[in-house]
Amino acid sequence: MIAKIQYPRSSEYHFFCNRKRGNAAFLILDGITDIRNIGGIARTAYCCGVHAIIIPDKGVGALNDDAILTSAGALEMIPVCRVKSLMKAVDELHLNGIKVVASEMTSEKNVFDCDFKEPVAIVMGSEEKGIYPALMKICDERFKIPMTGDFESLNVSVATGIILYETMRQRMA
Repeated sequence: MIAKIQYPRSSEYHFFCNRKRGNAAFLILDGITDIRNIGGIARTAYCCGVHAIIIPDKGVGALNDDAILTSAGALEMIPVCRVKSLMKAVDELHLNGIKVVASEMTSEKNVFDCDFKEPVAIVMGSEEKGIYPALMKICDERFKIPMTGDFESLNVSVATGIILYETMRQRMA
């Protein structure tokens, strides 16, 4: 049986990272387990020009038929890099001149004040636990999505969509 989603080998990931350095846009998913969220995120990522999605070997939802269906097939079109350590992946991105930013609802900085024109990797955490604290610590910037009303947070798929469309808007300007 051949897997529907082909994961680049580690050496291919490094090559891909180097090749896309000039206008790189990566998405890092930390602890997102709901496959419908992953599918929706992948679909939006593909539509917004993300070059690859980076996920950990463990602690992420299965990229199965349901995830592919929810992504409308985007998971079969966008590279998904499965890594042993997101911390090491961020180190590799930094070594390749890619800024790593994190969505954090308690941040003072607004998403619309971020510069997404430069090579960037955006970290999104789970709705339950957020981004792993050690991973958050090594990110270059943190930002929030402003909200009115008295609600704790947005769905991770919706939040990712807002951030990726802001990234695309800035790059198209």
